[in-house]
Amino acid sequence: MAVNVAVLRANVAVNKLDQQQLRLQNENSALTSQVSSAIASIRIEQAARRFGLVPATAADTSYLDLNQK
Repeated sequence: MAVNVAVLRANVAVNKLDQQQLRLQNENSALTSQVSSAIASIRIEQAARRFGLVPATAADTSYLDLNQK
């Protein structure tokens, strides 16, 4: 009976570790995606600056309503 309890405890521990591994893999994927997005934004901004483009100020921006006829 003691062996069965030990095996059950080991299975519970393995299950918890599997869940933790899955959670960490999901977090890692999300962080990788965030890093990729950040790097892409920086590259785009650097390329735009090389072409002489600069970010527009809030006063220089406006919006068009494309639903109006």
